[in-house]
Amino acid sequence: MKTLITSLVLATSLGACLPALADSVASKTEQLGQMDKVKVDNIRLARRNGLLNIQAELVNESSRNQVVYYRFKWLDDNGFATWGEEAWKPITLYGTERKLLSEVAPTAATTDFRLQLQSPENTVR
Repeated sequence: MKTLITSLVLATSLGACLPALADSVASKTEQLGQMDKVKVDNIRLARRNGLLNIQAELVNESSRNQVVYYRFKWLDDNGFATWGEEAWKPITLYGTERKLLSEVAPTAATTDFRLQLQSPENTVR
């Protein structure tokens, strides 16, 4: 019983530190233009050693290779940036490939994030 209570307290306190797991992928991503061929399939997050850890899975729905540029915007509870603007990172997704992006927040003050994406083949809105 003591272990169950400890687990519930830990889960409750951890939940207070992380954005709701029910947040949709769309609420965590920002696209520059409309990406028709590359999608973010899911996003997972956890707090380890006081830092937010993110895993986002990108999917190339095309049979052609796609180049994608990404970066993370790190935010606090109030939506303010906790770190400077990151450089864009390029990746190539081969035809129908799924690729996992893994990042760790740069500071313990980070409680939220946005995954920013752009691709040369985006449709302009």
